[in-house]
This record gives sequence, C-alpha cells and structure tokens, in this order.
Amino acid sequence: MLGTKRSIPSVVIVLALVSAAPLARSDPPKGFTAIFNGKSLAGWEGSSKFWYVEDGCLTGIADGKLDYNRFIVWRGGKVKNFELRVKVKVSPGGNSGIQYRSVERPELGEFVLTGYQCDVVSNRADYNGMLYEERGRRILAHTGEKVVIDPKGQPWVVGTLPVKEFKAGQWHDYRVLVRGNHHQHWIDDHQTVDVIDLDEKNRKLEGVLGVQVHVGPPMKIQYRDFHLKKLADKSPIITPDQAKIPETAVKVAPQGQKKK
Repeated sequence: MLGTKRSIPSVVIVLALVSAAPLARSDPPKGFTAIFNGKSLAGWEGSSKFWYVEDGCLTGIADGKLDYNRFIVWRGGKVKNFELRVKVKVSPGGNSGIQYRSVERPELGEFVLTGYQCDVVSNRADYNGMLYEERGRRILAHTGEKVVIDPKGQPWVVGTLPVKEFKAGQWHDYRVLVRGNHHQHWIDDHQTVDVIDLDEKNRKLEGVLGVQVHVGPPMKIQYRDFHLKKLADKSPIITPDQAKIPETAVKVAPQGQKKK
C-alpha cells in the first residue's frame, strides 16, 4: 500500500552486520606472540592523523600530500633475531613497508624511522617484498634477487628467485625471517629476497619495529594478525669467507636505474 514502510528482510540485515564486523583474528602459530590486539593501538605509537584501528586492522592512510614518510612504532622492545608473520592489504597505487631493526630519528620529523624495510608495494612486482634501507643504503635487493652486500656496502646479485605479482586490494601473508646478518622475506609462502649483509659499518643487528605510510598518491594500508617470534640472541654472523661473491655477480641497480 502506498505510504506503508517496507520491511527489510532479516537476511539483508544479517549480511550487513557481517560485512561491517571486524575481521576474525587468527591465533598466533606455536612460539609466536600477537603484538597487535585488533582493538586499539595499545603497544604502538604513531600520529592519529595517519594511524587508527578499522575492522580489527592496524590501518594507515595518506591523502597524497605527505612531505615525508610517516611510521607507527611497536613499543614492545627492540627486535634482534626474529620471525614475523603478518597479513597485509594495500590499496592500488599504495606504498608501505614493514620496518625492522630500525632507528628512531625524531630530528628528521615526527615518527621517522631509518633502517631495514620489507617493502609493500602495490604496482611493482620487482619492489613488492624487496629489502630496502630507509634513508640509508636504499635498495639492498630487488624482489627476485639473492644478494651479498660486501664489507664496503656494495650489494651484489649472486642468484635469482622467481618474481610473482600479488594483486593490490587483497590480503597477502608477509613473512620476515632475520638471523644474524641473514635476511629473508616471503609473500604467500613465495620467497622474494635472500640477503647476507657483510657491511659491518652500516648494518644493524637490532632495532625497533614499525610500519609505514609513504609519500605519493593517496593510499590505505592495513595490517592484521601481527605475530612475532623472537629467536636466540646468538644467531651466527655469516663471514666474508662463508659468503664469497662470484666473479659473475652483478651490482644491485641503484634506485632509479635500470637493472642490467
């Protein structure tokens, strides 16, 4: 009848409530600890302009007007030798990273970190999952490269890994394993880099953990199921004698230059 309010089917209401509900959290694997509670930013520190909790996820946004990269820092202590597993979703065109063994540099800006980073890049398969050093030596290994960084700080490609593309706007499992001076990254159980850092002057063996929103186009990044496993402090350091660089090795292409 005209003017009578139409009732909304109960199934529609249920579906709406389900779609708005926070994502269910996974229990940490054996030996791992959850370092984000899915409800608040307790244990983390960063600007509320860029970081908040949405749908049970640690969420970062940028409006395209950032003048420098911003980070949120985990306050649970420094990481040394560890394994990290986290689910990540980045918007198309977005750029983020998992920062580890890093140094806080407040003199450079609010919540600025420098140091190792597992890149999260939506539109570059050769960058997504690579090893980058924020405000340092920069690209240490592109995705798909096995690298030895020599004692003078020059990274050399000593082998290759297959490069896969992981679609933006979908959840992917990132894994970072760091023991001594050996760094390994994976996305969805596919290894993206393998790096040995022989550069004693510039490498770091411990530091803080955080995640990033990047300068550039507007973006959104979400992290959930942040699980950390601390490993023995005395993981062996690989020496130059154990990681010889073959004559066939080529230099890692610096940022902005094409790979040979």
